[in-house]
Amino acid sequence: MNIRQFSLKYGLSLDTLRFYERRKILIPDRLSNGYRSYGDLHEQKVKLIICLKTIGFSLEEIKQLIELETKPPSETCNDISNQLIDNKIEIIDQQIALLEYGKNTLHDVKKYIEDNSFVKNRDIISDMIENLYNITKSTY
Repeated sequence: MNIRQFSLKYGLSLDTLRFYERRKILIPDRLSNGYRSYGDLHEQKVKLIICLKTIGFSLEEIKQLIELETKPPSETCNDISNQLIDNKIEIIDQQIALLEYGKNTLHDVKKYIEDNSFVKNRDIISDMIENLYNITKSTY
């Protein structure tokens, strides 16, 4: 599949695919005429890239994981992979906690609006926003 077809199939711009190639994250095969060609392995890899990006991995982290994939299995590779994954799990857990707290805060504010006690409970709402802000600061 050529770069345009691949781009359309996966919703990535041509510039993004070229950028991935320059960064050595997704390197297509080259045909005799120099055109890029993407096959099944590239499709598996781009799906991995899209999934990892979606859950918060940086391109540098993705590149590191992809490079580890090309090395022979070893204790060092396992340690590096596990450390990257453990760090990401910790960040995701923090984000989930933040989103849960944020959702609960919004539900509480909505109740105050629905029962017309928003003004009366302004101090409580300010405290909730302050708590949400502090959690946000510690997460990011």
